[in-house]
Amino acid sequence: MAMPLVLWRPVHRSLACQRPRNISVLSGQRLKVNSIRPKSSITCLGAGIPHLQQGSRRLEVVFPWKLGATRNFSVLRECQRLEGESVMEKVCLNEAARVVEVEWSGGGVSRFPYVWLRDNCQCQKCFNPDSRARLVLMADLDVKLSPVRAEVQAAGSLLTVDWPDGHQSQYDWPWLKARCFSAQALEKRGRDWQRKTQLWGSELAQDLPKADFSVLLTDDRALYDFLFLLDSVGLVLVQNVPCEVGQVDRLANRVAFLKHTNYGKEFVVKSKPNPSNVAYTSAKLGLHTDLPQYNYTPGVQMLHCIEQSKGEGGDNHLVDGINVAYQLKEENPEAFRLLTTLKVNFKDDGLDYHRFDLRERRTILSLDDQGNVESINYNDQVRDSILDLPAEQVQPLYDALKAYNTIMYLPRNCVRHKMAAGEMIAFNNTRTLHGRLAYSLTGGTRHLQGGYLDWDEIYSRMRVLKTDLGI
Repeated sequence: MAMPLVLWRPVHRSLACQRPRNISVLSGQRLKVNSIRPKSSITCLGAGIPHLQQGSRRLEVVFPWKLGATRNFSVLRECQRLEGESVMEKVCLNEAARVVEVEWSGGGVSRFPYVWLRDNCQCQKCFNPDSRARLVLMADLDVKLSPVRAEVQAAGSLLTVDWPDGHQSQYDWPWLKARCFSAQALEKRGRDWQRKTQLWGSELAQDLPKADFSVLLTDDRALYDFLFLLDSVGLVLVQNVPCEVGQVDRLANRVAFLKHTNYGKEFVVKSKPNPSNVAYTSAKLGLHTDLPQYNYTPGVQMLHCIEQSKGEGGDNHLVDGINVAYQLKEENPEAFRLLTTLKVNFKDDGLDYHRFDLRERRTILSLDDQGNVESINYNDQVRDSILDLPAEQVQPLYDALKAYNTIMYLPRNCVRHKMAAGEMIAFNNTRTLHGRLAYSLTGGTRHLQGGYLDWDEIYSRMRVLKTDLGI
């Protein structure tokens, strides 16, 4: 039976990690230490690992691959296995299907392919626990190998598989459960890959998702909720931001780091002579997503208002591009089809952070493998005059672009918000179209600072926060 423990740092500081560990002891036969920091997971195998005695408050861990290396952990608390947890009851080899069949005590049978089990052996020879990387290369893997024996040990908590070459693999039941191939498990894991998209229109202006800047810098749960809203709604208004440069970077560093572009790490939105971007003027900006001319478009944009013009104009327009795309699909299916199949050229060249010449071809609307609208690539300012299309497709494309543009500007779809100094809008740059009304330079300075984050880093941070917070 697995005994979950929470342990604090080891006594030997030369081997120490300063953060707590979660440890499972499987009947004294197997010990697995999982750190909440990367590259700190270790697995110790062998009958020599001591039991944790009843009432003991200290556990010595021996690292067999480090000669003489031991760590003494202090036990902060012990947790009993939750009632109703299902362990392995029976196991058999099914040579016809080439799978190991595991029967669970709570009912149900899981089937684990031979080749997958051998490829994913967790022993030190096959898997590096520090880097969490597979050591067995495909060139060395016998994909037709069959095990000679499979057994359940440690009161149903451990599956051992013996291979013809004498190698033995061991798998914990939670590890196997998390990787089950059943239809139910595949469906559940599939849901984890899907965005929890909440469509919105002008009604969102009455209840904009909000977050407090100082809380985001200090509270991990608030940070997770903020990132979840960015993922699901695609727009969050951050308030109480200091009116000085550098705040975008501060918030980004709580997540990961800012994405460098041809405009640098951060960019300043101000009217200035000889601008490298039309945003650096006082002119109206149409609804758009940023940088579709990049092969890897930035995922999230943050715009921080340091100073706002006191005159008319300068209001931001914000539109849910995915919501508008579905409206287009309903009202004009042919336009929707064209915008999801015909590629448009985007181009931007000039001199800013460095000299640049960026070009990309992409559809205006991108679909996932289920046919759902996944992202928007729309920007009149950098849509190229070159169109790599037959002449007879040009007019239909423009008709489709016009139809999509018309729907996005309908009052029912548009949120209008003039940022005050000390506010920051963070939004999904691959979904939320943003624009700006023209403004008068006589109304004073309008000073914004912006930056980008990539979704890979955001999702990584969310997973880490979920693990740390236990949500």
